[in-house]
Amino acid sequence: MPDLMTASTAVRCLTEALRRFAGWSTMLLVLLSPMVTRADPPQWAYRAFPFSQALNVDAVYEVTHSKPENLVETIHRWGVDIRLVRSEAPARPLNPLLADLPLAAPELVRLAGFQESYEGLVFYGGSTFCAPGRSMILIRDTAPGYTLIHEFVQSLLRPACAGEPDDILETRFGAAFRRLVIYQRRINDDPYRLLDPLWRRDILAAQADVAQDLYHRIRLGQSQEAIVEKLLSLYIDERSPYFDAERRTQGLLYGEVMINNAIDIYNAVNESVVFVEASVHSLRQMLRAGTIQPGEGLALTDDDEAFVVGSAREVQAHMAVVRVELQVLKRFYGR
Repeated sequence: MPDLMTASTAVRCLTEALRRFAGWSTMLLVLLSPMVTRADPPQWAYRAFPFSQALNVDAVYEVTHSKPENLVETIHRWGVDIRLVRSEAPARPLNPLLADLPLAAPELVRLAGFQESYEGLVFYGGSTFCAPGRSMILIRDTAPGYTLIHEFVQSLLRPACAGEPDDILETRFGAAFRRLVIYQRRINDDPYRLLDPLWRRDILAAQADVAQDLYHRIRLGQSQEAIVEKLLSLYIDERSPYFDAERRTQGLLYGEVMINNAIDIYNAVNESVVFVEASVHSLRQMLRAGTIQPGEGLALTDDDEAFVVGSAREVQAHMAVVRVELQVLKRFYGR
């Protein structure tokens, strides 16, 4: 998991361009079964998690109850490799539990984008960074055992139905969202750009691409961070050798930041759809009334407006699924 303050700042900056359109949308209420208040027994209340994810809670129980000197061995036994990342100028003491881990190759650290502010990062089995069938954790030499357990639990949290590799989905979503931010900013500055068929094509395509992957992008990003921190707050209590009150508080706050960031992105996309549809409708009315005249290369017919409305409905159908699952995640986190 990247440094808490750095990560929260980075993800919030991602939606800054659309923030003035990111008003809170009322979510549908979704009831979940009550959680147990403690996670002593390995048979915990949940095995299916928000955003259609599954987790081996027996593995979580064993690792969180492992003796510190056996922690690395236990994680290995559950099929996860660990590589150590040296700090250039350690600001905290080195963790002796990690001292004997094999070092991560510099090229691996570079390709993984493991920044100096990061404490840990997980790659799932099947990634180009991992041996077949095994996941891998990159861990900072100063990271506490709590952080190593966080990354391990996140390595276990997988979609109930296998889909595209996470790195492909993440790259595609990032590119689509950046396009949407750029196009929307320009249209905000001058809505008359929507008279141009090319501008309409580009903004509608960006909206559709983002909406198509939004559910799975939140799943592998914000939802996993929040779910893991909630789980650890239950599995690692005052009796545990890994208990760290400050780290626990930071982790729970980080989970809230992740959920709020996911809502920000949802709202940004939704408000973009609403803004474009409303602007196209107003422009079409002005054309009918003769208030404005189409110029060279500009056109907005009734059929064009109907196409925008149809595109908006398709995007909103995807968004409705995300909206429900965000409420599921909020309810899960609040219990």
